Order: sequence, then structure tokens, then C-alpha cells
Amino acid sequence: MNCIQDGLIPTKYFEKTKQKLSTANGENLRVNFKVTDVHICNKGICIKQSFILVKDLDIGIILGQPFLEIIKPFKVTNEGITTKLFQQKILFAFNEKLITKDINILKTFSLFKEHYVNLIKTKENHLYSMKQELSNKRLENQLQNSQIKEKIDSLKNNIFILLVLTIVSYIGWRVMPHVCPPGAGCYVTT
Repeated sequence: MNCIQDGLIPTKYFEKTKQKLSTANGENLRVNFKVTDVHICNKGICIKQSFILVKDLDIGIILGQPFLEIIKPFKVTNEGITTKLFQQKILFAFNEKLITKDINILKTFSLFKEHYVNLIKTKENHLYSMKQELSNKRLENQLQNSQIKEKIDSLKNNIFILLVLTIVSYIGWRVMPHVCPPGAGCYVTT
């Protein structure tokens, strides 16, 4: 969004708007008007843009994404934004000099953000492992219940009995293939 400080343009050029704008930290800015027919001219080349008028804007003019989309590709230097339009190199100079202190503060905030993102990921991983451990503890506690223990023991016994019967019947058939239980319908071939 291109922004211009309220009071820099006479009111006869204003139009009412319902556009909303907020700062990077989420604070709403007071916007009531826009100016739709603004020409940004440099070295005889003019670019038509719209601006919203912002009350309490610290900087006179902010050229936003709509402007940058038109002049791309561009390069940002300490002096301003450089681009090439109609085979002509143009510099859109910054109104204020870059302040190294502000840039360093932004870099520091960026590092803090990265640190806290990593810290949050570590805490999320720790929380996940704690949830898994809690789930395992609940399962262990449920397995200590006497009714569940009895069912497990009963299943173990049944499995053991089935295993023994299977082994006995297999061995019995191998040792005495001619013996067939009555009514089993066995056929012995020789």
C-alpha cells in the first residue's frame, strides 16, 4: 500500500475510502481518505499511483508494494532504490539516510526471533515426548488392574493349552499315522 502523510496534499484531491491499514505490530492506523491520481515523476518518466492518507504517519511518503511491482526489477542501496525504466537508469532517493543503529536492531530482533522459534520447537518436541510417556504410564496402570491381569493370564493359559494340543496331535499323527480318532474321518494311505 502506498501511504502519504495526512496534510501534505490539499483536501480538494481527497476521496473517502473504507480501506484499512495496520502497522507491522498490528496497530490500526487512522485512514479515511485516498488520493487516486498521483504521478511519481523522475527524469521525465511518470508512474501513476494511488495513495491512502494516513494520520499520524511519521514519514511523509511511503512507496509500497504497488509501486515496487511496477519498477521491478530494482536494487536497494544506501542512497535509494535504483531501477531501469524505458532503457533509462533511475534512482528514487530515500528522504532520510539509513540509520545503521536501526538496521542492527532489526538484525538483533531477527536473531531473537530465530532463537525463540527454535526454543518453541524444542519445547513442542519435549511436550510430545511427555505426552507419549504419560500415555505409556496410563497403559501400565491399566495393565495393573486385577480384572485385566486375570484376562491376560486366562489368554496365556488358553494359548499354552492350544499350543500343547497342537504339538501332541502333530507328534501323535507322525508316530502313529494308522491311529485315527473315531468319527474324525481320517483316511490312511499306504
